[in-house]
Amino acid sequence: RSKATVSVLNWILSELTMAVNRSGSNSRLEDDASSIVGFSKPGTRQTWVGRLGNFSVQYNLGVASIAVKFMQSYHDEVTKDTSKQEYPETEWAKYTVLGMVFFGAVVGMLVMGNLGDIIGRRKAMLVTLGLVVVGALGCGVLPWGNNDAIYGVIVACRFLVGIGVGGIYPLSAARSSEDDSNDDIGVDAAQARRETACKVGWAFFWQTPGMVAPYVVALILLGIHEAAGGFSVSTQWRLLYAIGAIPAAGVAWLNYTSPESKAFLQAQKDRTENNAERFSPWKWAANHPAWDKLRFGLFGCGASWFLYDVAFYGTAIFSPSIIESIFGSHSTLVQISYQTLIVNAVAVPACIVGNLVMKHKGPYFLQLFGFLFMTFTFTLMAIVYHAAPTNDDGSKGWSTTLFVLFILVNFSLQCGPSISTFVLPAMVFPTEVKTSFHGVAAACAKLGAVAGTFMFKPIEDATSIEMVMVVQAIVSFVGVVVTFLCIPRTDEVIGAGENAPLIDNNKTIAVVTESRLPRQATNEATAP
Repeated sequence: RSKATVSVLNWILSELTMAVNRSGSNSRLEDDASSIVGFSKPGTRQTWVGRLGNFSVQYNLGVASIAVKFMQSYHDEVTKDTSKQEYPETEWAKYTVLGMVFFGAVVGMLVMGNLGDIIGRRKAMLVTLGLVVVGALGCGVLPWGNNDAIYGVIVACRFLVGIGVGGIYPLSAARSSEDDSNDDIGVDAAQARRETACKVGWAFFWQTPGMVAPYVVALILLGIHEAAGGFSVSTQWRLLYAIGAIPAAGVAWLNYTSPESKAFLQAQKDRTENNAERFSPWKWAANHPAWDKLRFGLFGCGASWFLYDVAFYGTAIFSPSIIESIFGSHSTLVQISYQTLIVNAVAVPACIVGNLVMKHKGPYFLQLFGFLFMTFTFTLMAIVYHAAPTNDDGSKGWSTTLFVLFILVNFSLQCGPSISTFVLPAMVFPTEVKTSFHGVAAACAKLGAVAGTFMFKPIEDATSIEMVMVVQAIVSFVGVVVTFLCIPRTDEVIGAGENAPLIDNNKTIAVVTESRLPRQATNEATAP
């Protein structure tokens, strides 16, 4: 069995490498493919900072969903009887434990994004990763006392984790788009921009293993407990939270040992030469000749990302609860972990498909048809869920059909706007304001995540699961409209306009304007 698993993994790796190599014929793409499996060049450390940073983001965002299930269990079985639960939630905790991390993320995206344009991506990343490590360890070590005290400490630490993971979003995207491993090979500007999108997209891909990881850890802890009987419920949920510090610490070490990007260093040099000692990204943007177009681009990126996160987090963060409604309320922790693991694991092939589509069609196409696909799957799920009979134990009939449909819903959530909304801000904004603008767009997204997280429970309590799916379908269709009206077509974003500056070597992007950008990095200025 282990040999078969190794064979499958080797086949997947070879197919991924071949797919990346097929996207171009030059060695630049071959270097990017080889960087998936090793640190062959100095710039690959910078690449892995973005990739593993995204892994850390999704583990620490999603771990609370299964950790709360552990806290509400009784002899490894989830129960709604609060008198039997190990750590029953208080009323205020029901609406804050899962959602507080997103409030923190909004703060982190705005503050750390702005900091990244001022002091550099590398230094800002160290600060934000330190917050993740402290917050994750705090969730595992500090909560003691009565339930109010325990949940109060967890909420406070989750807010700190949120600030940290929020900062990783814009900084990891910038680190990936400014990867220095490719700046020694000259290609045409259009090809360089396509490669930039793919590099940022593959960095985002690592959020999918991070989404699956909490449930793998949960199954390992339950397996150890069943085999040795050595873990109490308290130890299990504390370990789930605290383990989130490990990938963050690893990324911090990689980031510390990798240099600052040459794109940022060049922009910093330009500021020094222009006596811009107290640089402000927002003043730079406001004085830019294309400020109106930059502002409109920021609105389009932020609004579409907001709508996507309403749909995504309104569904994904409550995956265990939705699965429980399909299979009944007497599922064990092992069953819930396996079922949610299967649902979340579909994100891996979905993200691969999305990246391959984006490579050929571009992020605009991926986002527009991705929202359409989401609209279809949510609508279909709502219709079938409503038609399915309810069993005596509270579970729905047609459980297998509903489970397969829920997997399809998650596939649609992962293969379209999930990638494009992360990639677009890293492509359409200049180096001087890249992390600030990406941070604002990502903050809009997390406001959507807060909306999705907090609106799910009241809608479910007042109506039903199928009405939640109907709302998500409506949100997804609004995403189609916003993308069509507010997101420029890919060919327009990449240098449309007669005098649009085509910034090379994927350090910055082409802004759609007839005016010239302020002084930017060029191949000649940044080549080693």
